[in-house]
Amino acid sequence: MSNKILVVFMALFFSLGCKSKKEIAKAVKPDKTVHSKMEILNAIREKQLDFNTLSMKAKAGLAIDNRQHDVSMNIRMKKDETIWVSVTVIAGIEVARALITPDSVKILNRIESTYIKKPFSYIYRYANEQITFKTLQALLIGNSDPAFISNNSNVSTQNDKLVLSGLINGLSYSLFLNENNKITQTSLKDEDAGQQLTAVYTDFYALGGQAVPYTVNIKSAAGNDKANISLKYSQVTVDETLDFPFSIPKRFTIKD
Repeated sequence: MSNKILVVFMALFFSLGCKSKKEIAKAVKPDKTVHSKMEILNAIREKQLDFNTLSMKAKAGLAIDNRQHDVSMNIRMKKDETIWVSVTVIAGIEVARALITPDSVKILNRIESTYIKKPFSYIYRYANEQITFKTLQALLIGNSDPAFISNNSNVSTQNDKLVLSGLINGLSYSLFLNENNKITQTSLKDEDAGQQLTAVYTDFYALGGQAVPYTVNIKSAAGNDKANISLKYSQVTVDETLDFPFSIPKRFTIKD
């Protein structure tokens, strides 16, 4: 099951200081209204969560094949370079670990004593080929892939919400924004492949002058296969020194 959790975790993305949420929670005041397309694009870029390193601890609920799995996740990132994920269950026992880079995907399954080592294109079994490492990184934290904030994007309003939308090589995207120009929903869709993803961001808290969503809900569908993940972050730490340990025990065997 641990292997599948991490594979689905990746397939779903087809999403300061060290203080607890209660200690730093404060209202985020609405920004002034912007009007022109260039102003809107710049405002969105300015509100992207900026970091060199990022650490997040979360309770996660994953629905896979109509079965619910409740786990804890420790997620660490080095911007544009590394995403490291550790999955634990009762009593903090680690069942799986993943190391994702722009070039590769590595997964340790501690239950089966196996590991997977694949190129990043491995996720294209489950996702549109326009999904990049930066897309995956952005979805976890409520940012946008930089390619979506483009002069080619369309700007509109739906139900009083600002929407940025467009199409890149068969992948359509829609970004819904709040009054602070933070993304509250990202929708990605590949009509030809029958793949769709929706990520919803809520519970924004101010951390070091930046707004961070502490609840991330992601739903993915590919044909008849559906998977959901709900992340509730309990701690977010920015720009601390991090390591990304990933050693393969000798007893582990390679799994295709």
